[in-house]
Amino acid sequence: MRCLMVAILFCASFLNSYAQTFDRSKLEIGGGVGLQFGDYTVVNVSPQVGYRLTPYFTLGAGVSYTYHKDDYYVDSRSYDYKSSYFGMNVFGRFYPIQYLVLSVQPEASRMWRSYDGPNGKVKSNEFVPSVLLGGGVRLGPVTAMIQYDVIQDDNSPYSDKIFYSIGYTFSF
Repeated sequence: MRCLMVAILFCASFLNSYAQTFDRSKLEIGGGVGLQFGDYTVVNVSPQVGYRLTPYFTLGAGVSYTYHKDDYYVDSRSYDYKSSYFGMNVFGRFYPIQYLVLSVQPEASRMWRSYDGPNGKVKSNEFVPSVLLGGGVRLGPVTAMIQYDVIQDDNSPYSDKIFYSIGYTFSF
């Protein structure tokens, strides 16, 4: 949480110095959408807004919602595991050369979970921190990256392995 607050304060002070010279053409709207269906269901929506400070560096913030549902079986009986995450993030993206992107994204999420298992129904909710580090390519409005959550909280919506993401960005 402290890391996220420091990042937000840094972004706010940095953007405040640019408030006098705000250029709407440097504003970027984007994010990602993820869908997976079957015994394991995932739905994700994560819009973001960024500001291109230089041709090489973009700062921004976003929100995300992720829903997970997993059907699993014990002794031929079906059980459900469901979780929902609502998160807020800040991000920095660095473009060292054309088409290449490096990214850091601290995120704070609230998780609501219900587990229906052999011992009955269990519900919980808690705060879940994440810091995503990644890199990839940007071709026009589409960005494809590999990322990793370096905090590795047990309840993270991200896997404990490297994962891929595809997002979009539109400039004005």
